[in-house]
Amino acid sequence: MPNQGEKAPAFTLFDHEKKQRTLKEIIKPEGSTLLAFFPGAFTGVCTREMCTFRDSMAELNKVHAQVVGISVNDPFTNRAFAQQNSLNFPLLSDYNREVVRKYNVFHESFSGLPGYTAAKRSVFILDPEGVVTYKWVSEDPTKEPNYEELKREAAKITA
Repeated sequence: MPNQGEKAPAFTLFDHEKKQRTLKEIIKPEGSTLLAFFPGAFTGVCTREMCTFRDSMAELNKVHAQVVGISVNDPFTNRAFAQQNSLNFPLLSDYNREVVRKYNVFHESFSGLPGYTAAKRSVFILDPEGVVTYKWVSEDPTKEPNYEELKREAAKITA
């Protein structure tokens, strides 16, 4: 798991439009990038979390921050989830579960389903060089991050 002060592990994933996106290309050149890992589209807590980010985008944009959601859902599910909830940021599909393992943010046998691996709810804030300036990882998939704290931490990068 990357710690504060360390470079975030590189990756290439498909977004919800089936376009390949690299970490390098999605990092905001001036400001911060919030990588928000979430367990699964169309679940109650994940929907609430992604919609909270959606509703916070104006405030985040003021401090030059952006959000990128990452789940193990396939791009088709992420697309339907983004459309149904009018999400205004990209959702990346880690359907091979490679990135959740690189970041060490995964639940094995999630929700009592043997062999099913899902992302842990977590947020990594990256600076323009891809260095982790803040991380929050929860073992409890029902726990949401402190959104006000995320906004404060994101704002520190442009301060």
